[in-house]
Amino acid sequence: MSTTDKEPIWTVKFILVIIMAMFSGLAAQLTYPLVARFSLTLNPDITLAGTIAGLMSLMSLFVCPFAGLLSDRFSRKRILQVSSICYASVLLMHALIRTIPGLIILRLLVGVFFSINSVTVVAFSTAFIPQSRIGEGLGYTALANVLAQAAGPAIGLKLVEVSGYPATFILASVSALLCAVVITVLPYREEQNKEKKKFSFNDLFAAEFTGFMLLSALFSGCSGLVATYLAILADQRGIANIALFFTVYSLCMVVFRPYSGKVYDRKGVYFVLIPAIISTACTMVLIGFGKTLAVMIAASLFNALGQGAGVPTLQADVIRKLDKSRTGVATSTIQIGQNIGNALAPMAGSFMVKALGYQAMYLSAASLIILAGFFLLFLQRMKEVRQ
Repeated sequence: MSTTDKEPIWTVKFILVIIMAMFSGLAAQLTYPLVARFSLTLNPDITLAGTIAGLMSLMSLFVCPFAGLLSDRFSRKRILQVSSICYASVLLMHALIRTIPGLIILRLLVGVFFSINSVTVVAFSTAFIPQSRIGEGLGYTALANVLAQAAGPAIGLKLVEVSGYPATFILASVSALLCAVVITVLPYREEQNKEKKKFSFNDLFAAEFTGFMLLSALFSGCSGLVATYLAILADQRGIANIALFFTVYSLCMVVFRPYSGKVYDRKGVYFVLIPAIISTACTMVLIGFGKTLAVMIAASLFNALGQGAGVPTLQADVIRKLDKSRTGVATSTIQIGQNIGNALAPMAGSFMVKALGYQAMYLSAASLIILAGFFLLFLQRMKEVRQ
């Protein structure tokens, strides 16, 4: 569309939004993939480690709908400032913890502030993106988070090797504080028409997009299995330098993510989601069978084409199709799905690993996203046709 390309997107404010999103994502990703391994240093039970790794997302699942409500009714800038500072404080406390009960409490608190922060960051960023380029703009915002998702684990894993877990938690805390600093200096005009309307279920969840919410759960569940168990699997199979998986994923996303956003803006959501489902399944299969670093790197490429493109596209589509006053609930609806996947997948995966092994777990995930993913796409499409 010619009119789409004429609307500017790369302003100073938008660049600051990208930097803010990067620091916010880095605060989470420096530590999230390390939680299971850190838990094993306190208690060697793999099921307990998988459960603790999923606690943040489990708590986020309950907080997320209310985060969307807060975002739609109150100052998004003030919410981000407070949640980022609280987030930084809780991450810093991880450096001092030495018991499993203490770690459980901290992971639950992280889930609260992570959920509020991640929902509000997306809703906040839409104020700086032209509506006709929402897919592309949110793609760049998501790319900042994806880069953090890729760089964070690599930095975190290396820092643990060099300086131990406390140094990684301290760095994550600093990243959250830097997010608060950027938010503070970013010029932002609050919407003047935020109504004090009566509370309803629609303030918490966009039920018309239940299919897309569940699809985001599938994408994020697969991502959660990678983040939680890939490093442990690599140790077991003797695959060195597994942090390269995340580095290659990052580099691939730099190329693929902006392109998939443009494809969505011009061709529609299904042109991105169908290849994304297939690519995510390929990721799971390659990890399941992979015995070498080369195979794992190939899996990272498919992961960039799959989950890396799928979730931001789902988010952009729901935001575009809902009223602007419901940007917060549009964001939280997809993130509820992400939290379901991130919370349940590591827990379910831990039981599968104990019973059948890592290969069976990843191959089961591949089968699930193919069968359930295309079924959910079909249901969502039928709902749109009827409307």
